[in-house]
Amino acid sequence: MSIKDKLISFENEASRHCTVTMHDGRELYVENCRCIKECDDNFITLSVAGADIRVTGAPLTLESFGVNGVKISGKIHSLTLEEH
Repeated sequence: MSIKDKLISFENEASRHCTVTMHDGRELYVENCRCIKECDDNFITLSVAGADIRVTGAPLTLESFGVNGVKISGKIHSLTLEEH
């Protein structure tokens, strides 16, 4: 397998997984987020591979959205996973 094939395989595999990390109920990191579907002060819905993650809290702030993922801060009350 060539290096190009390995990189394509790695990229395809990475896009099928997401990692969610929460710190102290006040910071949430989501890696491999595809898009932000909805955003409000009290909830944020993120699209990841095969599912949507709905974050509920007050007040929620979308700190960043980029190559490294999404960072959400605020008092996080709940996470809901809805599979497609």
